[in-house]
Amino acid sequence: MGGYFDGYKCIINEEFKGFSYIIELSSEVYSKVSKYQKIEIVDTVPFGKVLITDGIVMISELDETIYHEMMVHVPGSIVPNPEKALVIGGGDGGVVRELSKYSTLKKIRLVEIDPEIVEATQKYMSTWEGVNFDILEIVFEDGFKFVLEDNDVYDMILADISAPIDIAKDIYSEEFFRNVYRLLSDNGTFVIQSESVFLTPKVSKFISNILKNIFPFSGIYYVVIPSYISPWSFVIGSKHTDPRYPKYTNMSSEHYENLKFYTKEVHTASFALPNAVAKYIQQEEEIKFENLLDMSGLDLFFRKI
Repeated sequence: MGGYFDGYKCIINEEFKGFSYIIELSSEVYSKVSKYQKIEIVDTVPFGKVLITDGIVMISELDETIYHEMMVHVPGSIVPNPEKALVIGGGDGGVVRELSKYSTLKKIRLVEIDPEIVEATQKYMSTWEGVNFDILEIVFEDGFKFVLEDNDVYDMILADISAPIDIAKDIYSEEFFRNVYRLLSDNGTFVIQSESVFLTPKVSKFISNILKNIFPFSGIYYVVIPSYISPWSFVIGSKHTDPRYPKYTNMSSEHYENLKFYTKEVHTASFALPNAVAKYIQQEEEIKFENLLDMSGLDLFFRKI
């Protein structure tokens, strides 16, 4: 995770071969190897506290609200009066914090495989501030197993999960997505983070190819998050409406006006994919799981299309 650049201790993050970026550290706050991963929290000069798992930057306190607002309020704006939400992953608390702004929600169920992520971020980061613990239930279990065995009904299901590596392989399966669909109410919607739209576009394309055969409506949207460097994408599926167009606020005017990033205009604009990306998504291609993190996006978009 750490290294030195020009005498300063830094995070050195490789985006793809030949290109890395550095984040200067102020101090190391927390480090522990859990049953599932190495968890680190560091304080940085530009981004404040940063959560790192297995050497990869997950979120920073400075700009995590961009990621979490867009993950929650895009699906949340197409569901009328949601009452129950299921979060797979998301142990840093950002997703449940944003869901807590919905006055109609009566239950949020967070299913996180690693208790150490919850414990560390609750103790050392600000992402849990504003969470409505009165309606929150935390279940420490594998998300895939939970979804297959659950029979509850949810208005929103959000998968804030890790990259498509072996530990999360089952989450990226058609079986998982079909069971998500089964658990959704008639007006329900589902969203999953899908990595960098420029560097690893096979992830969003792979998920989109599955969801469009399950959900009546689906789409890909993306957002720019400074600490991620490359634009970040999400794939959404809806049972009842086109996700590009927000219909409901589901929160008080005070909450809406205090959002840092999401607006209804940003919502719609985020579905406007760059031409090269849109063309690539539409092309027929058989994608294998082991190739999802192939960082060939820039070459695909700007040299081959």
